[in-house]
This record gives sequence, C-alpha cells and structure tokens, in this order.
Amino acid sequence: MYSGFLKWTSLMTQRTNVRYDADSTRGGIGHRFAPYVDRRILLSPATAFALAICGIYSFAGLINWFDPEGSTWSILVRLAIVLITVGSYVLLPAKVRSSTAALIPLKIFFVLYLCRLVENVYFSSINIASGPMMVFSIFLVTSVGTTLLLASMDRAIKNTDMILAMNTLCIIFLFGLYLNRDMLFVSQGERISLDKINPIAMGHTAFAFLIYFFLVLGKTKKLTIQSAILGPMLLLVVVFSRSRGAYIAGAGALLVYILLLKGSKRVFAVLGALVVAMAILATSGVELIDVVIARLQTINVDTDQSTMIRSQLFAGAWRQFLESPVFGRYAVEMRFNFYPHNIYLESLMAVGALGSLPFAAHIVLALRSTVGIIRSGKFPLAAVLAAVLFIREAIAGLASGSLWGNSLFWVTSALTISFWYGYQGFLAKNRNPEIKAY
Repeated sequence: MYSGFLKWTSLMTQRTNVRYDADSTRGGIGHRFAPYVDRRILLSPATAFALAICGIYSFAGLINWFDPEGSTWSILVRLAIVLITVGSYVLLPAKVRSSTAALIPLKIFFVLYLCRLVENVYFSSINIASGPMMVFSIFLVTSVGTTLLLASMDRAIKNTDMILAMNTLCIIFLFGLYLNRDMLFVSQGERISLDKINPIAMGHTAFAFLIYFFLVLGKTKKLTIQSAILGPMLLLVVVFSRSRGAYIAGAGALLVYILLLKGSKRVFAVLGALVVAMAILATSGVELIDVVIARLQTINVDTDQSTMIRSQLFAGAWRQFLESPVFGRYAVEMRFNFYPHNIYLESLMAVGALGSLPFAAHIVLALRSTVGIIRSGKFPLAAVLAAVLFIREAIAGLASGSLWGNSLFWVTSALTISFWYGYQGFLAKNRNPEIKAY
C-alpha cells in the first residue's frame, strides 16, 4: 500500500519537472492527468485563463463591426467568458483542483476592500463615477470570482490548450481590427481606436499577445513561424495605439523577464530581442521608434492633460490617506469621484496602512513566485506567462487601473502564487529525494 502511495505521489509530482522547452507543446500535465482533465478545449482551464487575460478585448473588433452602437454583444461576450470559467471549474474533479495557504492574504484583502466599497456606497452614499452596479459586478465576478477559480485550476492548464487558445484569440483580435481598418484612426486622430476598445486597452491587449509570442518564439518551428507572422502585426498595433502605459509596462516586464533568466537562456533571449530590433529597423527604419519616443516625450505634468490629472489624483489620494492613515476612509479620490490611477495609493486611501498589509503581503508572495518560476525554467507556459504579465500589471498599476477593475492584476498574481507555492508545498511533504528533485 505504501509503495502504491509513493507511485501515485511520484506521478503527481512529475508535473513539477515539466520544462518549458522545445517539447512544451507536448508538455504540461495533460497526459499525466489524462483521466481527469476535460478534453473539450472550449471548457478547458487553459481557455478560461486565456479569456481572462485577453478575451474581452480580443472580441472588441468583431463586436464593433456587428454592433457598433449597442452594448448587447459586449454583455454577451462577458457573460460567455464567465460561463466558460465556471464551467471549466465545475467540470474539473475536486482531486485535480489545488489550493495554497499563500493566497490567504489576497482573500483577506478582498474582504477588507469589499467592506470599504459597501460602506462607501450604501452607508456613506459616496458617488463612484462608474456606478455601483458596474463596480460590484466587475469586482466580484471578473476580479474576485475569476481569480479564485483560476488559481485552483493551475494543475489542469495544459500547454497545448494554452497555445491553441492564445493563437485563436490573437487571430480573432487582429481580424476584428482588420474589419474596422477604415475606422481605426477616426475617433482618436493619430491613435488607433474603436468605439468598443480605447487606445490604452488596445495597446495593452496587443502587448499581452506580444509577450506570449516572445515566450514561445523558438520553442518549435511552427510556433516560430506563427510568431514571425503575427508578431509584427501586433507590434504595429502597440506602436500606433500610442499608449505610454503599454509601452513602459510591457517593455519593463520583458526586461525584468530577461534579467531573471539564468545562463544561456538569458543570452538567447537577449539575442532574440536584438534580432527583433534589427528586423524592425530594417523594415521600417526609425519611424516606429520615433513614434514611441515622441509619445513618451509628451509625459509632462505642466503641458499634458492626462499627466496633469493623474498627478492631481495622486496628490488627492495621498492627502486622503494622511487624513485616515490607519484604516483609510474612501474608495475613490473625492475631488474627482474616481479611482486615483494608482492601485497602491488606492489601497492606502481605501483601507489604510493596516488594511494594506495583506495587500503588501500578497505582492511580496507574487514577486517571490515570479522570480522562482522564471529562474527555475521548470514550469509550464501558463505559469511563465502569468508571471511576466503580473510584472507588467504591477508596473502599469503605478499609473493606471483600479483595485476593483484591474482583474488581470489579480488573476496573474494569484495564479503565479498558486503555481509556485502549490508546487513547493506539495514537494515539501514528500521525503523521497528523487521526488523532490527537479
């Protein structure tokens, strides 16, 4: 019986030895959990994860083409994403779901922040610009619900399913933009935009796909060809969205990822980045670089309206924190009745220094998990992608987004923690040195 148990635990821990390398398309844990993992790609955990990070805006172009004036299709897409996520969780047997105590700080913060929102809206009658229905629906469903469900399904996110889901969503995203090619520059002048997706969201979505293709570049011949074809298209979307936040956060995330790699992997990543840069210069000269530099140079608190408003929001949020430093008081910056575009200041402003302790602990755990996942080189694609996207969202959170609406920050940070501490926690319980070894 004991030998049978060791055999079972050995099978379970083999998933920690899956390297994200040339065999990654066959890797992951799909074949190891074959009797338990749902084979239907539409209701797979990988599809749910891909939809959580790119899904809503991937369909924006198609929605804008078929229903430019209405909101019915936007609502239906959001509902479909929720149903797919819930369906993936329900169809996954309990024995395959994971849990880790490292997510306790996140759950505590969710409760504290939700209490602050309820108190502000229903007891203090604070006006939140987006409206209570949108705030609570997005926070509870898209942020809290999706985050906790996906974090429990990390064991079942297969590389093959992840690649198929991300490739499909990328093609849908680009095809939707192509359908609306005559309208892209109408509403925002030099910035590409549609009624259903603003330049900031467009830039961040395209950069998320770019990060994904950067991670799979060179892993197989097929993935390399796909990256070579779709990558330049995505780069054009990123550049001409002229989103400064997308530029800085995306480039910063890739830089951190490269610096965290070990040995030859870092060398190859740097060489790959140089090849991409040379290809850009060879095909477009310095035109694309000039667009990026010109846009970044507009960051000026005295002349740029966006920067000016953000600085006022930061100052107001900090002032509100100083007025109630221990427990916080307001979930919005009161002068503008809006979130302050800085999730860290927003936490201090809303729940104070005491309430922000679980938030800080969650970030520390996520950062530790990110470093471990990237440096180990033994985790599946979903783990690496979640880690790099978490870095991006952590950087972007300094000047954009809100605690209740930044679902991508919560999903990637929680899933990164679940991957890292779920693996380590399981291995720590086993005394067999062979099982523990990577």
